[in-house]
Formats: sequence, structure tokens, C-alpha cells
Amino acid sequence: MEMNKNTVFCLIAFFSFAICMGQSKEDFEKIKTLKVAYFTEHLDLSSQEAEKFWPIYNAHESVQLDMYNYMKKNMNPRILKGANLSETEAAKKLAEYLEKKDKEESSLQKMFKALKGVLPANKALALVHVEEGFRRHLMSLYRKNRSGQKNKEKEEEKLPKI
Repeated sequence: MEMNKNTVFCLIAFFSFAICMGQSKEDFEKIKTLKVAYFTEHLDLSSQEAEKFWPIYNAHESVQLDMYNYMKKNMNPRILKGANLSETEAAKKLAEYLEKKDKEESSLQKMFKALKGVLPANKALALVHVEEGFRRHLMSLYRKNRSGQKNKEKEEEKLPKI
């Protein structure tokens, strides 16, 4: 069960970063602003809690971003499939991956330990669900924006061209 929670958490983080990294720096800043507002509202953070929470959370988020970048560069299935790695090379890559995963897991545990003195336990626990909620919220905004662009394109097609 412990592994499943960690896997879900990592997947949430991965998809959040995947969405963020596909954007420009300006879009990334907009997403970060949305995230701060969403987390503050859904965790019901006071200004004192938020002031202490964000540096702790951001430190863990940077480790997640490092993992995302590592995965993107080194563990792309298409690249690995065509690489024809020897058994030794594959074992080395696997050991490197497991080391990175351990670092990410350690960061997660460190973050929650650090949050013990900052947030009540119920808010720290809610963080897991708030991250998932934010990912879903971001995806729904993306879908709305995407469908809005498609509708706009359809309307433009209906207009007579001059």
C-alpha cells in the first residue's frame, strides 16, 4: 500500500510537470500562480502557514522537476527501445534510475517531516489530495482552452473570406 501511495504521488507530480514543461516560461509562471492560489484555498492556509509552507514545498518540487527532466532525457521508451543497450549498460541505467527514485522518495519524506511543525497533520495529509485536485483542475482548464480554440477556429471558418 505504501508503494501505491508513492507511485500515485509521483505520477501526479510527473503529469503536473509534464504540463508545465510543455509551456513557455510565461505560461509556467501562470501555472505556478494558479497552483499557489489553488493550494492556499484548498488547504485553507493562513498567511503564516503559507509563508512557511511554500519554501518547504518548493524544495521538494525542485527534486520532482529534476526527476522529470531525468526521465525525459534518459528513460524515454522510444530512445531506450532503439538504443540496444547491453546487459551491463541496462543494469547501470537501472541502478541510476533507482538512485534517483530513492532521492525523490527521500525528498517526499523530508518534506512531510518538515511540514509537521508548519501545518496541522490534517492539512499535511490533505496535501496529497490537493495536488491531485490541482492536476485535474489544470487538465480541465487545458481542455476548456483547447475546445475554446477549436470553437473559435470553426467560427472563423464560417466567416466569409475577403
